[in-house]
Amino acid sequence: EAALSTAPAAGVPSEAAAGAAKSSDGVAQALRALAKRYKDSDKTGLATCLKTLCVYIENLARNPHEPKFQRINCENKAFQTRVAAYDGAVEVLLACGFEEESGALFVGEEFVKSKGSRLWDALAKLKVMRDMLE
Repeated sequence: EAALSTAPAAGVPSEAAAGAAKSSDGVAQALRALAKRYKDSDKTGLATCLKTLCVYIENLARNPHEPKFQRINCENKAFQTRVAAYDGAVEVLLACGFEEESGALFVGEEFVKSKGSRLWDALAKLKVMRDMLE
């Protein structure tokens, strides 16, 4: 009997590639939901929320091994008023690869090692949406 191959079939995306594509789509979905919810009722607040999300993601993308950018304190007043107050904003961070634990959002060591293009992709999507509001 032939041994089973563990190599992916030609043309079939690896689980990692599929996961990256899924997370990228998750970012777009989360952003669309966030914008739909607030673009008419609180455009200024939404713009501030998007700018804040951009800062968090860009800091991590540029400095993936810097511990202070790997964790967001969800109890921080600025986070509470600029991000958490907007239903769906935390989902954008989760779609980017952050995980929730004990009142904080963080990226794990595996994420930091791979860094992934998903942060830059998410950042580009955020900036497009932010620019559309201005």
